Amino acid sequence: MKTELVLPIVCNKYNISYIIFDENFKIIDFTKNMQSFLDSSSILDIDLDIREFFWEFVGLEEELENIITKEKDYFYIPLMSRNELFYDINLELCKIEDNQYFIAMFSKQLNNSISYLDSIKKINEDNLRNHYDKSVSENYYNLINKKLISFHINNLGMITKVNSACIYFFGLSEDNFIGKHFSDYFLSRQIKSKNSFIDNILRAKNKNSEEIFFHADIIPLDNNQNSDKIVICQDITYLKKIESELEYASNHDSLTGLANRANLEKNIEELISKCEITKDIFAICFIDLNKFKAINDTLGHHAGDMFLKHIADILRSGVREDDFISRLGGDEFVVLIKNLESLEFLDKAISRLKTIASKSPLYYNEKTILEVSFSFGVSIYPYDGEDIETLLSVADKKMYQDKKRS
Repeated sequence: MKTELVLPIVCNKYNISYIIFDENFKIIDFTKNMQSFLDSSSILDIDLDIREFFWEFVGLEEELENIITKEKDYFYIPLMSRNELFYDINLELCKIEDNQYFIAMFSKQLNNSISYLDSIKKINEDNLRNHYDKSVSENYYNLINKKLISFHINNLGMITKVNSACIYFFGLSEDNFIGKHFSDYFLSRQIKSKNSFIDNILRAKNKNSEEIFFHADIIPLDNNQNSDKIVICQDITYLKKIESELEYASNHDSLTGLANRANLEKNIEELISKCEITKDIFAICFIDLNKFKAINDTLGHHAGDMFLKHIADILRSGVREDDFISRLGGDEFVVLIKNLESLEFLDKAISRLKTIASKSPLYYNEKTILEVSFSFGVSIYPYDGEDIETLLSVADKKMYQDKKRS
């Protein structure tokens, strides 16, 4: 694809920078001035993943699918900031040489505008005036304005003005807002009043009772610290979803869905702190799979992965709801048995896991049945140790002793 063939059309029409990518987020083409949105250490190039350079595109699979299926004409991301540069992104579908791509058009904005909405309106009206008649231009701007909620507040946080997008979002009239504190409608993680841009996360329920998260910029209307301010809200619900998914991924094993080592250690530390007060006891049960290496060597890693998932299901079915299961990596698992009533109870819990395992082989295919057997190592708080390092070490050593005997 030759950039010089596409560049005049897009740049003359929209007066913006652009980057073109496919449905797999692979970069196909871009204008040279796109580099101005990145720092010197990041170099754009063809065939790279756009998400490596612009976090704004992470988690947009559903939005792109909506554009492909014509459920949406475009996807608009207003008021992004990077390296003290403020810009909007408009995503549309385009066809080039009979191929279907996405074009992301970047439009730089002023960061010291008294009213950001006025800036958007002026920019879009100027860009559209030479290409569309007045009615089409107004309709295009109205579509953008629906995406950008804004309201004015005084120094006490009382709402003095709302835009049509805010009214539409809540399904209320303007009179419902005026004179009310913004917190009556938006829950804020933090709110400050300084003569600068301030990042906040706001949360609100729309007229359909759906909870929506916003990134809000608070902009003073003049240089007086006590002046009225305009609050501009960008919907970041999909980013909050990604944040939640990333948090989950950082605490769980991707293959089995069980807690990972970091999550286990956090839970043990919390349990130790609790038991220091309640004087309860708990057990850490290390589990290692017997003959797992042979499965990988003879049947391959796919069979090994299936077997590990099967083990995770066995452990889930064999412990109480309050107990905690973790995969440390490889074929090592840990069961944290809380509120241990007695050593007899512990013996029964381990015996139950062994019985369930022996009766739950994995039927890999019609000819291959993979039997399940465990090696165990157990440490008990506070008898085997009162800190996490000692408890894990004792359980690990006992597990390897059991493995040598099996």
